[in-house]
Amino acid sequence: MDAKTAMEQTNQLVTGLIGGLTPEHREVSTPCDEWTVHDLLGHMCGGAHMVAGGMQGQAPPEEMPDFLADGPAAGWAAAAAHLAEAATPEALAATHQMPFGETSGEMAVAVITADHVTHAWDLARATGQDLSLSDDLAQFALETWKPLVPAEGRTGDGFKAAVPVSDDASAVDRLVAYTGRQP
Repeated sequence: MDAKTAMEQTNQLVTGLIGGLTPEHREVSTPCDEWTVHDLLGHMCGGAHMVAGGMQGQAPPEEMPDFLADGPAAGWAAAAAHLAEAATPEALAATHQMPFGETSGEMAVAVITADHVTHAWDLARATGQDLSLSDDLAQFALETWKPLVPAEGRTGDGFKAAVPVSDDASAVDRLVAYTGRQP
């Protein structure tokens, strides 16, 4: 699966989860230490805007705006649209300066998509929603993370220690466990 296809599938997945939110979910804790549902969605929207901006040659803003000021659905729709608009074939093939370093547009979209897939699981878990995450999309995210975030030497900043799972675990459970979450 290429990064743009994964991004498009992830956008649909997250859009569906956001559609299942209620105002009561805003301050619910998530599997990400110290993040509420609102914080998690703000992080996801901010990441999408930063990668899209980087692919368009824009520096990240000095101070992050409240991407959810008009509600989570509007905030996510704007972030996902910005990322999709920036992910042109030319931008995907080019090298860009991102907040996490210089990389190809394809890799930048892969990283933010893997982040969104992982956090879609967090969002579903926090809000008690079913997650329709395909094994292909979970495998894409896992394959993106493995070379970037080795299982050894993690400090817990961003990724906790990987959790052991059985050899026959689903791709979703392997992704969740690799990112330090309990499947």
